[in-house]
Amino acid sequence: MMITVLALVAGIIALITVLRVMEVERRAGAAIHVAHEALGTITDPDLSDEVKERQVRQATFSLLKSTFVLLAIAAVALLAAAVFVVGGDLLGLFTMAEAMDVALSWSFILWSTLGSIALWIAIGRLRRTEAPAEQDAARDEVPYSALDRALHNQAFSSPGLQKGLARIEDRLWHRKIAATRAERPVLITSLPRAGTTILLELLARQPEFASATYRNMPFTLSPLLWGRFSSLFRKAGEKAERAHGDGIDVDFDSPEAFEEMVWMAFWRDHYRNGRIALWDETNRDAGFEDFLSRHMRKIVATTPGAFRYVSKNNANIARLPLLRAAFPDARLVIPVRDPASQIVSLMRQHERFVDLHGRDRFARQYMEGIGHFEFGAALRPIAFPGAPDSAEGAGTTDYWLRYWNAAYAHVLEHAPADAIFVDHAALSGKPEEQLPRLADALEMHDRQALLSASGMFRAPKPSPELSGASADLLGRARELHSALLDRTI
Repeated sequence: MMITVLALVAGIIALITVLRVMEVERRAGAAIHVAHEALGTITDPDLSDEVKERQVRQATFSLLKSTFVLLAIAAVALLAAAVFVVGGDLLGLFTMAEAMDVALSWSFILWSTLGSIALWIAIGRLRRTEAPAEQDAARDEVPYSALDRALHNQAFSSPGLQKGLARIEDRLWHRKIAATRAERPVLITSLPRAGTTILLELLARQPEFASATYRNMPFTLSPLLWGRFSSLFRKAGEKAERAHGDGIDVDFDSPEAFEEMVWMAFWRDHYRNGRIALWDETNRDAGFEDFLSRHMRKIVATTPGAFRYVSKNNANIARLPLLRAAFPDARLVIPVRDPASQIVSLMRQHERFVDLHGRDRFARQYMEGIGHFEFGAALRPIAFPGAPDSAEGAGTTDYWLRYWNAAYAHVLEHAPADAIFVDHAALSGKPEEQLPRLADALEMHDRQALLSASGMFRAPKPSPELSGASADLLGRARELHSALLDRTI
């Protein structure tokens, strides 16, 4: 009897060990993520049948591959477990009938279940303990629990669900949404590392403005509905440095750039083939424009006393003509930073996220899910004329110089005449001079409140040298920067 029990226990240990070592949980999670994406594609009314067919076909091949791998792992695990039971029978230590009698007894089922759960958890913790230090760092940089990650992946892979929840929200809060004004919205945009984040934080602190915050995640398209539901288990949260490692601390109430999720839900074809396509004034879509306008009012409705919407969306520089045509009362704010400082910062962030995405798959899924395709393995350059057409070469200075030149040449050509250009260096170095100009340009009701925020800024460091950069590209960047400064307030 004891030998039979020991053989069965050894088989269970072997089975669980194989499943853990071969990462069946991670592989199954990846397959579920692909299935969610396919379901989101099928239910998305804004995609053509051709696009749906292509994406579902790709998902089917991926799921077939995952199914084969999971079945192979299951076969190996069962074989490992069977070795002990079949081996005991062949050696004459016990019969298969005796083994089945023990295995089907209630006491063995109960204790083996509890033991299996404990063993599963113990092996998982042991593997985490033995994991490289950089994996621990990745978990610290992307501090989401397994449940949080599953919820975010569900939201990211289901644009149809996101829009469906938004429609439910429209019906539940139709009076509140209709009564809310979001006049003269402020849309902050530029290439990353130009000072967009500090401008967002500056304006989001002002009583008249409302911005999306981390509390809107992951169902950002329905801030009222998700806000009501998530309030049941709301966390206070302490401020901690964001994943960029740039000294900016955030908590659940910090403003963040989530507006791109709205664009991705309606313009999925613009994000194909490793690039982001440009928009112009001909890309009008009444359904999208109504949705984004309502979304702005919903965000304002979440902030008592606010009556203006403010967002930071780096990708909006790809659609300046459309924004002017669709939202003529919007104020487009474009911060400008000297190319050398910005490119050094861009390269540093890209290197940081290449490393992070290599260590934490969810970190990449998160960035792609919220539409932040600026760095790391998630990098997808915007298709400005003359810009790199892929992420290849993104580790070089000239790559980012080419991208910077193409982006800001496009901005200078397409930014409307009333766009508000802000010199990041001047704002950081002399906020007491620049903030009144910004307040006037934005026609703010409480100028003094903005002026009192000058303590947020620190004098900029001297512009660094771009070693190894092409002289022609660098010269062009300086010309563009000078032209941009000519348009600043």
